[in-house]
Amino acid sequence: MPEKETKLELSLNEKDRRWALLRERLKKAGLLALIVYGGSQLGVPVHYLTCVWGTRMNMVVFPVDGEPILLIPSNSIETPAGVASQGCWINEENIRLSPNLAVDAAKIIIDLKLQRNKIGIDSFRWWPVQDYQMFSDICPDVEVVEAHRLYGEIRGPKSAEELEIMQKAMKISDMAHYTFLANLRSGMTEAEAAAVAVDVLDSHDVGDRIVLIHSQPEATFLNRPGTAVIRKPNPVTFSPEFTRNKGYGAQMIREYWWEEPKGIYKTMFELWADMRQMIAEEFRPGVEIVAAGKKIEDLVDKYGFECDKLGHGIGLSYGESPYITGSPEEKDSMEWTILTGETYEVHPMVRCKGYVAPWTMIGDMYLVGKDETTWMTTTLPGLPEYITD
Repeated sequence: MPEKETKLELSLNEKDRRWALLRERLKKAGLLALIVYGGSQLGVPVHYLTCVWGTRMNMVVFPVDGEPILLIPSNSIETPAGVASQGCWINEENIRLSPNLAVDAAKIIIDLKLQRNKIGIDSFRWWPVQDYQMFSDICPDVEVVEAHRLYGEIRGPKSAEELEIMQKAMKISDMAHYTFLANLRSGMTEAEAAAVAVDVLDSHDVGDRIVLIHSQPEATFLNRPGTAVIRKPNPVTFSPEFTRNKGYGAQMIREYWWEEPKGIYKTMFELWADMRQMIAEEFRPGVEIVAAGKKIEDLVDKYGFECDKLGHGIGLSYGESPYITGSPEEKDSMEWTILTGETYEVHPMVRCKGYVAPWTMIGDMYLVGKDETTWMTTTLPGLPEYITD
């Protein structure tokens, strides 16, 4: 049965906090507006300013002075009235249908008399080149400045309201894992085993999600649940990561075993115990994210293993920037300094060197505090948890 409880919604005080902080940071950087392009991170940047989900084809123009404007594609099923009715923080009169985001954003900049000033963009990484060229043709004197880090440093630290709603997502994650473990049996397919947990997600207002499972000892990566059969004593790794339709997500990855790990596996779980302790000690305000990632890789290497997919920020969605990497040369790497109040999902995939099995993975969420970093996903903490059937 669906869970019945009072709806948790962000307040207008939270909107005012975000908008005021963004205006303050833009002024400090000498930027008179921020363009937030919806083509990244599952719509998170747009949602953060509007309280409604973005898509890959929408945009917010947020001026330092004046009201923000939300552009939505004119060929979408959405209407300004429909978006406003979802609880959008931007007034209906400032929600506009647009046949061309770049052209209409440029016209808005001209209407605001900002066509000879500096404005920010979140982000050049995802803004199509053709759109940027069209914008520049209309506003050739505008200096567009990459502002992904500026905006990310506002979105990263979580308010008390945000952390309260994240607790809701983590409770749903807990229920999905408990249900998965209670129903897990040898002889089931991976799809059958995952289905009961997916039912939990579906009954608790979960929208976007990725559900992955690993039960084949020779495999070196998580996969979508399929026809592979779970056989005792093969261990099972389970990872549901999701975002509630109302916002805020969770990810907790657990290892489920029928028997006590031995040999290489035993060493891997000794590593996981050290990993949790190291994250609490080393993920601190002021640490560069690449340096933090390098500490993860160094610890894994110390135990004689290798890893990838180290982790990422988490909050409004189950996956947000910054991504944790051990080198600035990696694709998802970005310059970033860990901030007080940020929440991270840490989940390195650990395997034997040379990209070969065996393989294990534990994933946990952490809150970076001013004085200490807290392990948030403490449910089913065993390394590993045991299956009874």
